[in-house]
Amino acid sequence: MKTLYIILALICTPILAHEGHDHGPKSVQAPKGGIIRSLETIHLELVTEGKTINIYVYDKNLKPADVKNFPANLTVTLPKKKSESLQLASKGDHWEAIFDSKNSHRFVLQLSIKQGGHDDKVKWTVEPKRK
Repeated sequence: MKTLYIILALICTPILAHEGHDHGPKSVQAPKGGIIRSLETIHLELVTEGKTINIYVYDKNLKPADVKNFPANLTVTLPKKKSESLQLASKGDHWEAIFDSKNSHRFVLQLSIKQGGHDDKVKWTVEPKRK
């Protein structure tokens, strides 16, 4: 009977295995108000305004990084259409591309980037604001 009480006491006792354990920040604030995607060695921020698409590159401390250190290409996919490649222009700490969404309510951007010694793909679903 004693063993049963000990087993019940152990089962009913709350276990606090993660108390005092810091996992770091849950989310990263976008410096320019865009959409952040985090990779192993960098953060990427997408900012769209009109037909202009800007993708900013930051290091892990959210300091601007030079895009020349990260080979990348960008594709866009409209609903029910094939994806097409967009030309990325290097602007130092960010890339710039021009895209007309043709009054589409949504499109998907996919950035293929080489960072951390391997290739990664990052996707953003964009819903353009209508005026």
